[in-house]
Amino acid sequence: MKGRRPDDARWDVRSAGGIDPGRLERSLSLRVRRIGRGRYKVWGGREPHWVDLYTKRFPRCDCGDHLWRDRVCKHILAVLLREGDEHVIASLAELVDRYRRRRAPI
Repeated sequence: MKGRRPDDARWDVRSAGGIDPGRLERSLSLRVRRIGRGRYKVWGGREPHWVDLYTKRFPRCDCGDHLWRDRVCKHILAVLLREGDEHVIASLAELVDRYRRRRAPI
């Protein structure tokens, strides 16, 4: 892809079950630091977690939500937001629009 570095993490969120709006909302309060090639430390919850997005087909997080439920967890979503993933950003726009409609005067 033009403009991307060879060590950028790439992952198709849709093929991993999509983006849950509740998890996306919870991901917004998390902090993310890139540690290395496709490796991130995420904190802001009960304990810090490690996310690995380098492997395209097998992103990993050490949290129970990801390990036991095999879902896209809030930690992975926080990392994808940090990296500007277009699918996660589009889902965030949908979430904001949903909240705006709820608050719109009748």
